[in-house]
Amino acid sequence: RNAHRSMSFLAMDPPRHTRMRALVSKGFTPRRVAELEPRVRQIARDLVEAAVEKATFDLIEDVAGKFPMDVISEMMGVPAADRPDLHRLADVLVHRDPGVMDVPAEGAAAALDMVAYFAEMLAVRRAAPSDDLTSALLNTEIEGDRLSDEDLISFLFLMVVAGNETTTKMIGNAWYWAGQFAEARTRVLSDPALVPAWVEETLRFDNSTQMLARVVASDVEVRGTTLREGERVLLLVGSANRDPAVFEDPDRFDLDRDIGNLTASFGTGRHFCLGASLARLEGRVALEELQRRVQDFGVDVSSAERVHSINVRGFGRLPTTVKAR
Repeated sequence: RNAHRSMSFLAMDPPRHTRMRALVSKGFTPRRVAELEPRVRQIARDLVEAAVEKATFDLIEDVAGKFPMDVISEMMGVPAADRPDLHRLADVLVHRDPGVMDVPAEGAAAALDMVAYFAEMLAVRRAAPSDDLTSALLNTEIEGDRLSDEDLISFLFLMVVAGNETTTKMIGNAWYWAGQFAEARTRVLSDPALVPAWVEETLRFDNSTQMLARVVASDVEVRGTTLREGERVLLLVGSANRDPAVFEDPDRFDLDRDIGNLTASFGTGRHFCLGASLARLEGRVALEELQRRVQDFGVDVSSAERVHSINVRGFGRLPTTVKAR
């Protein structure tokens, strides 16, 4: 009932969703995202250079885990000194031990700490605005309508938790599967033009968001089964992306696949992921910077660790050894 407090407009229906999304979108336009690329690339390059210098490193800890948080923190105006702590709180929030379905006490405490942090950040920006996303959202207005502090805090919360975790896992999944398929690895490492296809096929083949919970709005029949109004359903994104009726040979990791807009990875309709363009930018830039510096690599699968999460799929550790260019 109060899901919107932590998941912002993900948990809203019209007209609240329409209003909230319209206001938030003003500070999150594709043009604003595109303008970020030079800075996003510099952040990625710094992380990749430091990792590749070590030759053996953890792709998650050294690159993929830091990169989206640094980008989103920079967008929001979170000082560099505060980012590790915010990242730690986000990790605690999404972690679930096996068999635990509800939010554990540690996760609830982390959520409260994050809310308090964002409340203070809003107060600072209100007193001294800057050119970051937080200030833009504070100043956003459509026909006299503005976002409340509660709206803003829930959105910032969503940005850090949902936008950070999923992009980290997407980059890790791309790296892992290229590590498993020698032909794909050889091709992407020799041709930077294939990096966008590497991102898109990873989003299809092993998307970081595997399922979404929904409530049926009105009776509907799906392939012979009637879903009744008010029933709860799980939408299995991972399954949709492997649907043989849509994708030929769906269990093959294929860089030449013509995916178009057929994947369910970012959703569809009014809830299409607002951060899709940022996620794609981050994925492409991170992998381009890795491709630029790495001639070949191997993943230590025996030491790799997956995260324990209800709906996010990916790695918590991905030990890697690279041969640098």
